[in-house]
Amino acid sequence: MRPVMRGRGGITGSNGCFVICARFIPPCLVATLMAGLTMGCGPRRGSQQVHDDRLVVARASDATNLDPARASDIESLEVAEQVFGRLVRFAAGRLEPEPDLATSWSVSADGMIWTFELRPRVHFHDGTPFDAASVVFSFERQIVSDHAFHEPDFVWTRSYQNIKQVIALSPLRVQFQIDRPYAPFLANLAIGPAAIVSPTAVKKWGSKFGHHPVGTGPYRFLEWIPGDRVTLERNDDYWDQPAKIKYLVLLVLPDARQRMQALESGTADIIQQVAPDDIPLIRLDPDLRLVSAPAALVAYLALNTQRRPLDDPRIRRAIAHAIRRDAIVRYVYQGLATVAVGPLPPNVWGARSDLVSFEYDQERARTLLAEAGFSGAIGRSLKLYVPSVARQYVPAPDRVASVIRSCLGEVGLPIEIVTREPGDLQRALWAGEHDLALTGWFGANGDPDNFLYNLLDSDNTTGSHPSNVAFYSNAWFHDIIGMAQRITDRTERERLYSQAQAIVANDAPWLPLAHPMVMFAARAGIHGLVVQPSAMALYRSVERAR
Repeated sequence: MRPVMRGRGGITGSNGCFVICARFIPPCLVATLMAGLTMGCGPRRGSQQVHDDRLVVARASDATNLDPARASDIESLEVAEQVFGRLVRFAAGRLEPEPDLATSWSVSADGMIWTFELRPRVHFHDGTPFDAASVVFSFERQIVSDHAFHEPDFVWTRSYQNIKQVIALSPLRVQFQIDRPYAPFLANLAIGPAAIVSPTAVKKWGSKFGHHPVGTGPYRFLEWIPGDRVTLERNDDYWDQPAKIKYLVLLVLPDARQRMQALESGTADIIQQVAPDDIPLIRLDPDLRLVSAPAALVAYLALNTQRRPLDDPRIRRAIAHAIRRDAIVRYVYQGLATVAVGPLPPNVWGARSDLVSFEYDQERARTLLAEAGFSGAIGRSLKLYVPSVARQYVPAPDRVASVIRSCLGEVGLPIEIVTREPGDLQRALWAGEHDLALTGWFGANGDPDNFLYNLLDSDNTTGSHPSNVAFYSNAWFHDIIGMAQRITDRTERERLYSQAQAIVANDAPWLPLAHPMVMFAARAGIHGLVVQPSAMALYRSVERAR
C-alpha cells in the first residue's frame, strides 16, 4: 500500500486524489462533502491516442438545439459560435464588438437607424451567397410573428423586440430601424441568436434546421448524434484565418471521472467543466495543463417570488442569511470563484461591491422566519431544482444543493432536491415548478443590461421562455432599467444600474452565490485555446504541437 501525502487542509491518497480534511469544514458542509470526497478519482491510463486532424473536446452535457434562435444553453451556443457568423463578433478574450460579416457600421444622430456595410464574397456552407437579404431573413424569422419560418419556441425574440424593420438597401448594405435609442443594440448583435443563417437551408429543413445548421463560420456542421457528439469540419473558405485543425468533435461525457480519464489517456484533447477535485492532479501532471479565464458568470439561487411562502421578502432574506456562501466557494469551488455580492460579475462594468449583503447569520434567519409567522415548521418541503450534471457556473451541483439543504434545514426549512437533466430543468423553470432553483447565467454581451434586464425585469416573467425564473417584479426597477437602455452616456447608465442593483439587493428575489472562474483542461501539446469571458471557447486557433 502506498502512503498518503499530507498537506495543509487535506491529504493526497494513494490514487493521487486530493481530499479535504473534515476538521476544516463548517458543520453544515461535513455530511455533504464526505459523500463526494473521491469525485473525479479514477485509474490513470497512459496510452495517448493522437489524431492530428481531429480536436476532441469532452463536455458534461449535450447541446439541446443547434438553431441559434432556439438555443439558450451554453453547449448549444458554443456550437453556434463555431458554425455561424454574425454582423459583429466579440474580440478574442474580450467582450468588445469587432467586425465579422459586417466590415463597418454607422448610427444616426438619434440612435434609431443602424446601417451596416457587409463583407463581400462570403458564402454559406451550402454554397449560397451571404448578402443583405440573408440578414433580413435571419432577423425577420425571429421577430415577425407571421413570417413563414417563425416558430413559437424561438427563445430570443424578446431580445430583438425593439427592431421595427430590417431593410436590404443593396446586396451588401443592410439597415436596422429600431423603435427607440437602445444602448446594448450593437453588443446584442454579437451574441448567438444574432447568427446569420442560410435562408436556403432554413427553407429546406424548416423546424428541423436545428439538426442541420448552416452558417458562414470557421467550421461547418457534419453530424450530431444526440447524447454522444457533435462533429464539425473546417470551413476552408472561411473569410478569416481558417481553423488550424480539420475536425472538431464535441464529445458528451457527463461523468467528471470519465472526462478526466479521457484527457489523461489522450482520447480527449480538451475537457470542460473540470471537477474541483481534479485540479490538483492536473497541476501536478506534466502532460496536462489548466486553461482558465475570469468569466462573466454568476451562479445563483433563484427564489420563486410567486409561490408561498417565498412571496414574503422576510422569508427570502432568511434564506439568504442561512446559507454559507463563503463555505460553498471555499469547499465546493475550492477557491476558484469569488463570493457573489450582487447579480453582476466584477468584470462587468457597473458592478457594485458595496450592496446590502446577507451575511451568514442563522440566528437572524430564525428571527426573520418568526416575524413572518414561521417560528417552527413551514408545513411543507421547499423544492430545490438543480442540474444533474456540471455546468460552467457550478462544477458540482449536487454538492452545492446538499450544502443548501443542510444549511436551510438547520433553521427549520426542509428542502427536497429535484434533479433534472439540463433541458428538462430549463423547461421546469420556465413553467415555474420550482420553489428554489440552482442556476446561473453567462454574460453574452458584456453589458449590465444582459444580466439585469434578462434575469430580473418583469418583461421577462411571461411567455413560454421566461428568463426571469424568480418571477420577480418591481415597477421602480423596471422603470430604471428602461431608462438605462435608452441612453448612451455610460456614466449615467452606471448611476441607474447602481440604483437597480440596490433595489434587487433589498428585495432578495435570489441569492447570488458565486462568480466562478471558467476552467478547461488540455493536453500539454494543445495550444491556442481561447476561452471567452462568456465562458465559451474559440477553437479555430487551436493547434497541436509538433
